[in-house]
Amino acid sequence: MQPIEIKPITYEVKLNRFEKELFEADQNQLKETLTKLKDKYGVFYTSYARDIMRMPEDKNDPLFLNNMKMLLSINRMIELQQIVDSNFKDVSDIEHNLSEAMGRYKTAFPEAGIPQFTTFISEFGNGNVIYDSMICIGLDFYMNNRFLAFYRGLQFPEFMIAKMQRAYIVPNALKALAIGQFDRQTDKDKRFLAQMLLEGKIRYFIKALLPNTPDTVIMGYSQQQWEWCMNNEAEIWKHFIDKNMLYESNPAAFMRYLNDGPFTVAEGVPPESSPAIGAWMGWKIINEYMKQNPKVTLRELMNNVKFDDILKQSKYRPK
Repeated sequence: MQPIEIKPITYEVKLNRFEKELFEADQNQLKETLTKLKDKYGVFYTSYARDIMRMPEDKNDPLFLNNMKMLLSINRMIELQQIVDSNFKDVSDIEHNLSEAMGRYKTAFPEAGIPQFTTFISEFGNGNVIYDSMICIGLDFYMNNRFLAFYRGLQFPEFMIAKMQRAYIVPNALKALAIGQFDRQTDKDKRFLAQMLLEGKIRYFIKALLPNTPDTVIMGYSQQQWEWCMNNEAEIWKHFIDKNMLYESNPAAFMRYLNDGPFTVAEGVPPESSPAIGAWMGWKIINEYMKQNPKVTLRELMNNVKFDDILKQSKYRPK
């Protein structure tokens, strides 16, 4: 889908490699190193220990010193860090794509602060974590096809493994940014229409900041799944209309159309369907809305919570 064109300003993103700094710490000066890491990473340091790695808190040990010492001695964690490091020795491609995306973001949202981007490993506990001014990327979730057997050995489902690829790092980071900024838009409007269009806005946002990224990657689809949606667009829309879904306000009734999975698990939707067909439809409608309203900026789109007006002004007609 074709997004609005945004000319980026020059901006340079450098990844903060938390996992390297942590696992390469001098054990003889561990307290001093951890103090520096806590000062540098702030709330993320504490959250990494407490929430991500589930370390018990001790009010007399704000550095989690003893637990960190134990973590850094676990062979499987040392091995995981070595594997991740070998796979991400050169991250210039990721930094380049983030730099261009943040250049466009700053053009579209000049008042917004640019987040810091920090990498970590969690033994497959978290792929992305967002804080007020930091987006954190779990690199062990993005180690490409050479680790297929490894991921399968950990019993990840195939639909997840298909997206545990380097190409998803930047789009997923931008998705985390968009969710952090705009997800509360549906706190008052609980309808499927609102949630569907918010999901569509998030994907439009990613595409606008990463215009050269394939639509399939932004949706997390295979080419076959993308083509299924394109070929069944009218049927998807008819399904939502026939089921009176647009104005449904019970999440239990509609979240199945937005959730990831091998396909969309819903009554009347065939098992050969693509997952998250509601999100795909939301993106399609948002794309049509922006075509019909070429003077609307990305900032205006993302701040617009008049979802009925968006649908009406999109003049959407399924093909």
